Amino acid sequence: MISLRFKRLKIRENSITITRRIIQILAFLIVNYMILEIILPINLLSLEGLTKVLPILNSPRNPLSKGGGILEYIFFSMAEGVFPFFLIAVLLLVLLFSNRFFCGWICPIGSIQDACAAIPTKKRKIKIQTHKTLLNIKYVFIIITIIIIFPLGITKNANILFYIDFKTQLGTFAQQPIGFFSLSEFIFVYFPYLVQNIFLPAQFGALEFGGYIILIFYSLIIILSFWYPRIYCRYICPFAAISSAVTEYSFLKLARNPVKCVGRSECGICEDVCPKQIRILDEPFEFFTGRGECNLCLKCKEKCPYDAIIIKFGNV
Repeated sequence: MISLRFKRLKIRENSITITRRIIQILAFLIVNYMILEIILPINLLSLEGLTKVLPILNSPRNPLSKGGGILEYIFFSMAEGVFPFFLIAVLLLVLLFSNRFFCGWICPIGSIQDACAAIPTKKRKIKIQTHKTLLNIKYVFIIITIIIIFPLGITKNANILFYIDFKTQLGTFAQQPIGFFSLSEFIFVYFPYLVQNIFLPAQFGALEFGGYIILIFYSLIIILSFWYPRIYCRYICPFAAISSAVTEYSFLKLARNPVKCVGRSECGICEDVCPKQIRILDEPFEFFTGRGECNLCLKCKEKCPYDAIIIKFGNV
């Protein structure tokens, strides 16, 4: 009887995490619906249209979803000389109304990282100043992509011959601008390709130097995810760079109750459990986003012993 009560208490204490895990699994299977088609004798082709516009970081060449993240379609459209006003408007509306809910609850790559972090290891934190510096890496990747892709699209309307030559010089980058910075591209496309075509005795030496760099880099990112939760989301993810710049203005936010919150000296549990290493208690009571890094996993709300974390929408 005592054991049963203890289990029920644990479930209640971790109800948000359990709910999030269930949603993440369902979302992963829906986005990558071909997994379900393989397991079950059903046809889910009707989901293809949905998965192609979800604002998540999936590769357009992902054989498991046949779709991609909205950010990838935006940059691809720019590279083709079309400014995607509609896609940008959709992205902004999603971020303004749902903040980074997709990052915390739906994104397949976020789910994979959470699965790595769920393996029992001693979780580590990066020094605060180093952490703040590393947060800027993803912005550098986005700026580089814009500097290259936006002029490429302009040249298509100005000088088609120069455009063709420019695009040829860029190679794969022009077709998949986000691909080089995408862990999804590595997991779902690049690594399976290596297994099928390169990691064979006759082809082992066929991988170019750049290929080894990509293999080592993303393999290291996955390994580090066991000790540093959401390390890819924090420092590399291009979607995180765009969304973090917008979600400061989102209607959906987390706040702290100034009456209930006792501060870092007496508690600080919210900061200890935050997988993104956000300094929650350094931010205003009205709302906190960690410079747009909060992905609304609600771990802080779940573990707060004083029930001081509040979900806010609008100015309420």
